[in-house]
Amino acid sequence: MAANTDMETDGPARRAARAATWELAPETPAAAHARALTARALRSWRVTDATDVDDVVLMIDELVANAVVHGAPPVRLRLRLDGTCLVAEVTDADPAAPARPCGQAPRWSEEGRGLLLVAALATAFGCRPDPPGKVVWFTRVLRGVNGHRPASAL
Repeated sequence: MAANTDMETDGPARRAARAATWELAPETPAAAHARALTARALRSWRVTDATDVDDVVLMIDELVANAVVHGAPPVRLRLRLDGTCLVAEVTDADPAAPARPCGQAPRWSEEGRGLLLVAALATAFGCRPDPPGKVVWFTRVLRGVNGHRPASAL
């Protein structure tokens, strides 16, 4: 399992963007590992709102599980935090885009709820080609970063 974290700067203001990338084993425990990696990255980036952390970890779990079950290896997870905007991307080698969530999955169904959760919790989400496969991504504007809450969240 490869891990890469880097720091990037943005223009003269030198606002730090934080990013981390991991290649995940294409097996069921990858989702649990991705949850742990995501929670650790968010803590290290001082994301302080517990709801944000819980929601992001849940969305990552859903996207990684989908990539492992329905996609093809390699499976990669990339997180990037720029200010208060988190971008999460899960890449796999299967070019087939996931079905867009529409309405509700039947109550007894174990399938079809993951993207509904992502749609409900993300600021935005989508899928784009990344030959030979695809990237399923979401953004989330976070309420608490570096111990501070933006004025709009107070």
